Amino acid sequence: MTLEASVQYGTASAMIVGRFALANPALALAGLFAAQRGRFSDRGTIHTDSVTFCALVLATAVIVCGWSFLPVLTLAPVLDHLLH
Repeated sequence: MTLEASVQYGTASAMIVGRFALANPALALAGLFAAQRGRFSDRGTIHTDSVTFCALVLATAVIVCGWSFLPVLTLAPVLDHLLH
């Protein structure tokens, strides 16, 4: 076996182990959650079929995406000014 083949086999095995090492615990946790009995709802519960829950999920997604894109949008004019 050549060095190139051993690197390819090593990379392939690392990718397979990395994929299943994350997938199996996630599926096990999902199975545990699916096996749980339903809980009663009270005043402190946000129902997942309400407008409030949808607004909270949407706001969270907008904030997280904003943390990703806003630094780039603010630094682009500064870099443009410095480079020209």
